[in-house]
Amino acid sequence: MNVRPASFRDLARIEQLYSEASSSDELTGQLLPDSPVPQATLLRLWYAISKTVSSLVPFSAGASGDTLFVAETQREGIVGFIQAQAPPGRSDTLQILNLCVGATATGHFAREQLLVHLTNHGMEHGVHRFLVRLPLDHALVGLFLESGFVQLATEQILYCDDVPAASAGAARLRPARREDVGAIYLLYLRATPSQVASLEGASLKSWQSGFADGAMARVGRDDVRHYVAEEPGVVGWAAIRPASATRPTLLSLMCDGHDPRLRERVVEGALRELPAGPVSSVLRHYDSELIRSLQNRGFAIYGTQVLLVRDLASRVRLRTAPARKKPVLIHAHLAQTVPHSRPSLQIVGPGGEVPPRQ
Repeated sequence: MNVRPASFRDLARIEQLYSEASSSDELTGQLLPDSPVPQATLLRLWYAISKTVSSLVPFSAGASGDTLFVAETQREGIVGFIQAQAPPGRSDTLQILNLCVGATATGHFAREQLLVHLTNHGMEHGVHRFLVRLPLDHALVGLFLESGFVQLATEQILYCDDVPAASAGAARLRPARREDVGAIYLLYLRATPSQVASLEGASLKSWQSGFADGAMARVGRDDVRHYVAEEPGVVGWAAIRPASATRPTLLSLMCDGHDPRLRERVVEGALRELPAGPVSSVLRHYDSELIRSLQNRGFAIYGTQVLLVRDLASRVRLRTAPARKKPVLIHAHLAQTVPHSRPSLQIVGPGGEVPPRQ
């Protein structure tokens, strides 16, 4: 079996494999054609953004762009493909978007081959972290776990057709500024389990580029509106990404969890900033109280996905300097035990002085 970068001539077969995987029994109950949540929102880019050839156009296999590889055999031709993309601002990370294979024994075997090839390709280009989001209980979860991935979080996708009006007790949120990023990071550390934060937010820089799809690195620089609640200090954060033609408005939330009344006020304040129309929000398993708060306000859970991650050690080439022989100093009264053929030994007197040569 040969794994190689995809070319334009492979698109017809790639689309066929994609269509077969999208309609297979293993996705029954996960991809609902009449779901009010667009597929890209529900499954967070698992499979493709749309069911068109244009969404699968192969890009150059560089570390900073999209990567698309196909597996082929001489007898069956292309039996599978894998697609990955670097998140915005993260050249050291690849998020796997697609892994589709044919429903044959050869195709089943190609899954591991494609994943190994992508991992090796990434390491050669400075990538040491791989991410994938899958629907809960998806058939491919086992493959990724066997390949060294670990489950970082379980994510609930919530959806509401129209957000109700906020109550009078809503917290007053102000637009976030770039100088608030450090305080929002401290809020993240307080609200996130240590085992998750140590991997996702080990430093402010890594957290900015990875959390919320890199939105924290672009505060005030794109169309995402960030808000913070202060009482005093930053105790809540909300980010609102405007709706597009293919997805609803996206709401991200984070709040100190010690005071239930504060949490409810922050949620109300975030809802007050939302535009009219459908809204979707993705919250993790440790945000259970926020999930319950949204459910109490008309949101329903339309999907559950697992976030898997694999970290690989960075390859570092160490340059070793040639060893240098240093003279060893011994006392004069031991000189008689030292062979004269050892030029690296130097004799010193009892006080540390070097006696004159005889």
